[in-house]
Amino acid sequence: HTGEESTLETNAVFVAIGLDPDTGIFRDALKLDKAGYIAAGEDCKTSLPGVFVAGDNRSKPLRQIITAAADGAVAASQAIALINEE
Repeated sequence: HTGEESTLETNAVFVAIGLDPDTGIFRDALKLDKAGYIAAGEDCKTSLPGVFVAGDNRSKPLRQIITAAADGAVAASQAIALINEE
């Protein structure tokens, strides 16, 4: 805020790219939480049957590449299970 610059020596850096989910296009179709993330549990199922969400747009406490990748695996297995039921 002040424009002052300083140097902080570290051994590693974890980069975060933004804090606002880009979910506006889903506002009318899916339930979003108060912060704008798509509401879904650990099964990645959304409020619309047959639609799954994975990654940092899902409402969850931790947003990192590894959790996003895990969400993708869960969402894919849930979609396969749905297709096999039909």
